[in-house]
Amino acid sequence: MAIRGRRTASPGVSLAKGPVGIIGMILLAYGVTGLIFGGNSFTSDPLDGTVSGDTWLGIEGNGWSNLLAIGAGGILMFGAQLHWAAKTTALLVGLGFVAAAIIALVDGSDVLGIFAANDATKLAWAIAGAVLVVVALLPRVGRKKVDTTEPAAAGTATTRDDVGRDDTTRVDPRFDRGRETDPSETARTERGAVAERGVERRP
Repeated sequence: MAIRGRRTASPGVSLAKGPVGIIGMILLAYGVTGLIFGGNSFTSDPLDGTVSGDTWLGIEGNGWSNLLAIGAGGILMFGAQLHWAAKTTALLVGLGFVAAAIIALVDGSDVLGIFAANDATKLAWAIAGAVLVVVALLPRVGRKKVDTTEPAAAGTATTRDDVGRDDTTRVDPRFDRGRETDPSETARTERGAVAERGVERRP
């Protein structure tokens, strides 16, 4: 029985999916608890106004700030299911947090008159953004190729990649008419045919 070789690839382990999911859960939990126990006001004064909020765990935020944390956490948890999605969402959310921290640092106490922030909020946004950007660069490890063998199906043509292939050439009798034969064998066959016809003609 012919044996056919097949090469399969092991996907390996993603180093980004786990951290992205954990950071997403932390942000989601903080945003929900912040709306309950901290700032839950959605007043705003864009773009040059000033807004303030209440502190929760030392971090100041209003309703928009906590809603930002909830949205970012949900996006990260959704993207953590796949390696490429985890890396993409981590990069986008991370850059968003870094931009928010820079704007709040320049503006003073909020981001564009919408998201309230104090020094702890700016620091938390900056750390979260930096960590997410680093996580977005993490690769997949442990990827390897595995060679397996399996019996070839009946009637399947063999190829050069087949393991233990049968090199015997099979000739279809229908296409074997031009093969050379022994003259003596041909003469014996003809004499036998004549003798059979003679026997058949006897009364």
